[in-house]
Amino acid sequence: MNKHWDKKHGTILMDLIKELDKNQVRYFILRNYEGLPETNQSKDVDIIVEPSKVKVANTILTSIYKQHGLSHLYMIRFTDVYCWHGMDIEQHLSIHIDIIGGYRVKGCEVFTFDELYEHTSEYKGFKVVDPLYEGVMVFVYKQFGYKTPKLKEEYKQVISKTNQLYPEFASILQRILGDKLAQVELEFIVQGDYDKLLSKHKELTQQLRHYALRKAPLSCLIHTMKFYALKLCRLVLCRHRYVKSFSVMAPDGAGKTTFLNSLVEEMAFYFTKDTNCGHIYHFRPTILPNLGEIGEKVGIMEQDTNYSVPHRAKPVGIMSSFTRITYYWVDYILGWFIVTTKDILRDRFTIFDRYAYDLIVDPGRTRLNLPIWIRKKFVKFMPEPRLSFYIKVDPEEIYRRKQELQLDEIKRQVSDYEKLVSTNKRILPIDGNRPVQEMINDAIKMILDQFTIKLK
Repeated sequence: MNKHWDKKHGTILMDLIKELDKNQVRYFILRNYEGLPETNQSKDVDIIVEPSKVKVANTILTSIYKQHGLSHLYMIRFTDVYCWHGMDIEQHLSIHIDIIGGYRVKGCEVFTFDELYEHTSEYKGFKVVDPLYEGVMVFVYKQFGYKTPKLKEEYKQVISKTNQLYPEFASILQRILGDKLAQVELEFIVQGDYDKLLSKHKELTQQLRHYALRKAPLSCLIHTMKFYALKLCRLVLCRHRYVKSFSVMAPDGAGKTTFLNSLVEEMAFYFTKDTNCGHIYHFRPTILPNLGEIGEKVGIMEQDTNYSVPHRAKPVGIMSSFTRITYYWVDYILGWFIVTTKDILRDRFTIFDRYAYDLIVDPGRTRLNLPIWIRKKFVKFMPEPRLSFYIKVDPEEIYRRKQELQLDEIKRQVSDYEKLVSTNKRILPIDGNRPVQEMINDAIKMILDQFTIKLK
């Protein structure tokens, strides 16, 4: 995998800076700018721009990405924060730049853009926040609004160093927190007791909200309402726009797990994240526990955990099968909403290793003894991923790799999967008879085409 930041990324960044200057857009870069444009200590670059020029800055950045031949663009918005991911498959390149209109937390603005801009300096041809306000912003914005804030060691060092070098640090805290809380916080900083400092985060958040409200009550109210309106839109009203979901299916032995693990790693590269760019769920959301687990808890059976033999138990009766599939249906309906909501909040993919389609193709795995038309009806009324990959491998090759199923059963499953592919446009075949990287290249192109904007 290519390294995250190189000369190409630096050129894109500096071309953006030149255009911002040319269009008289005031801006500055937040922390971790040391080394830019040649190297980057972080996975992205945060650029604060004057709020009235956010649209201009976004248009400029999109144009710069196009000029540099990037093939895809992914943007996710969090109120005033616009996260722009530029990607190109041929160059195997990804870049993440955030355009931020001012600096608000859930609608509350502690420091206006003009206040912050007064505390910037020049660094290698672009504007950066000065060391004093770098420390102030780390102290404030790594705690303000968090349920359980955490401070990395580097953040603790920045705060301690700022307090030691700049007497103004204490006066700023007194202004925004009040004398009493500021004095307590400063004592913890001097003592290096950041556990006690973080224990006061609720009081700190309350004081900062009061400060922002007193400072600009109407603006604070409007932007707070805007924050929650956008959150309601993402999670409820327009959630289908933000759910990024796909599944992977194939008979056991087709190489599904190897493919999926490699795919998630490659996705992390293009979306410039760590390996947590997507959460993998197995077969179903599992909001409801396994039936065997329930049976074991109530003492009517011992749970069978020998998952290496998928058809180890015989199908159950008609009524029990109907109960089972209804139980799974409830789990898919409720579970889908719950797990996708969690993933929307974290801007990550909802990924399934196998999905409800198994109820049609491989009923023996779940011990179902129901006509296929009933199983299809249940699956029809379950949520469907926006994209599904079917790993297509010759039955003989699957049997050679893994003898968990008889060859005839593998052939039957392959035939049923191909029928699904022919009737469902969301299910896309991937030739699994090739090297894994070739399969990944095909899948990444399909994912980017589905979930991002094409630039060329």
